[in-house]
Amino acid sequence: MIDKEEIHQGGFFKLMRVLDRRQRPFDRVEIMLPPTDVDLQSLHAETVPAPEIDYHDTPRYSAERKWVELQALFEGQSALHMVHAVLIAVLRRRDPPQAAREVFFRIWAEQGELMARELPTRWLISAATTFADVGETGDQRALGMGLSTLFDLIKLHDSERRITGQPGDVPFDVKRKIKRSPMAFDMQPYSLKGGDLDRVLLARLWQLSERDATIRPLATRMLRMAMTDQRSIFARVQKFKPEKDA
Repeated sequence: MIDKEEIHQGGFFKLMRVLDRRQRPFDRVEIMLPPTDVDLQSLHAETVPAPEIDYHDTPRYSAERKWVELQALFEGQSALHMVHAVLIAVLRRRDPPQAAREVFFRIWAEQGELMARELPTRWLISAATTFADVGETGDQRALGMGLSTLFDLIKLHDSERRITGQPGDVPFDVKRKIKRSPMAFDMQPYSLKGGDLDRVLLARLWQLSERDATIRPLATRMLRMAMTDQRSIFARVQKFKPEKDA
């Protein structure tokens, strides 16, 4: 039975089919994986060369196609960054090889500070999502999910807000008398002046980060981004609060 009010036609049945396609394992995935004892420092010093074959000349679901795609994306950059992206692509699909897990966790255990400092936001979020999927501990999986959900929702929220043309570091004018519509799910609106939902959310994620050394560099970088960038919802909310509480 189809619910005509569902925002996605086909409901969760169709969403799960989409997710299932995205999680299809690569063919011949072993050719993408480095040895588990690969020298990470040497890998960081290497530069990714340009692809030698065309992306469209590779089979659709093959490891070769993903390798060429990432090679073009990371051309001229550190090979460690590309290998990290390869591992993410493998680990976020069904039944990933144990070798991929071992190298991914080695990278974050041994080179976490460097990776957190050098990776762009896109790959920080992808790394967090990978921890959510295959984390070695409950804390890693919980924190990975929290971080990836946090940043995905900021992206969704601020992408819609961007349509208004209002700069991200400028809050809307609340002095105008306008009719305010009910919120989704009949939730009570957040108190912009006195609420602490945003603070508790960040604090709880920070608390989790202090319990696991492997994911800590990633979490610290991402949470400091949320704490300091003036263009996100977290910074704008503070501008509504009394100065002594902001």
